[in-house]
Formats: sequence, structure tokens, C-alpha cells
Amino acid sequence: MLKKWLKNLLSLALTFLVMSTILDYWRKPNMPEHALNVAMQDLDQQHFFLEQISQDEPVLLYFWGTWCGYCRYTSPAINDLAQEGVKVVSVALRSGDEQKVRSYLRENQYQFTTVNDPNGEISRQWDISVTPTIILLKNGKMQSATTGLTSYWGIKVRLFLAEFF
Repeated sequence: MLKKWLKNLLSLALTFLVMSTILDYWRKPNMPEHALNVAMQDLDQQHFFLEQISQDEPVLLYFWGTWCGYCRYTSPAINDLAQEGVKVVSVALRSGDEQKVRSYLRENQYQFTTVNDPNGEISRQWDISVTPTIILLKNGKMQSATTGLTSYWGIKVRLFLAEFF
């Protein structure tokens, strides 16, 4: 009985992994040709380049929205990773003006770097079709992307793989 139960559980996990991989491939964003060389500005008016900050270690580029239901589950994991020292650049997609985004971040105690994208221009350039979308950048290249609900440990595994492969 236990053997059958474990076999079914393994089959379910494998099916979930295959379907998740297929969906991520289908919804994969496209990195704009010059995206990494465009100066970005966060809510604190700090300018940076994605290419530059992704040279030494991986950077999580996190597209989310204040209105996104799944983001309410993913954002705490992203915040935890940022607090652990992972470089995170988030893009608040169509979430209102800077004050509204700041208020939302403060209310939820999120402390990751955030770029406001009130009209969805940055997201359109990256061909983002689903929120949340998490893109892992390393050495100025997109290493992986995942869309939809993602766990803390799922992101940690992707970071580990990007660091060593």
C-alpha cells in the first residue's frame, strides 16, 4: 500500500514538473536586445544597469503587480531572498504611481529594489504575459525564467543552478 502511494506521489510530482516546465517555456519572456544597457531608476531615484549588477552574481528580475493574487504569495519569498543578500530588482507592473507603490511596499514590509512601470512599458519590452514572472540574470544573460506561483525553494534551486552552471 505504501509502495503504491509513493509511486503515485512520484508520478504526480513528475507530471507537475513537466507541465510547469512546458508552461514556463511557452510563457517565457523575451529579453530586449539592449535591455541590459538601459539605465533603470528605482523608487529611491538610484540609477543602475542590469548588465552591470548581474556580472558578479545572479540577479532576480521580478515582474509583479499590487493587483496580482499570486504575487501576494510570491512576494514574501522574494523579500526573504533579498533580505538574505540575493540581488533583486522588481518591476511593479501597472500598480499606480510611485506613492501608491511605495505605500504598498511599506504596508507589506517589502524591502526589495523596485522600479515602477505604471504604463507597462518595461513589461511590454520584455514580453511579460503573466505575473508574477521571475527572470534570473547572470553575466548579462537570461539564465532562466519562471511564471506564475513560485516557492521560495523553487527560486533557491534556480539560483543554485545559475551559480554553478
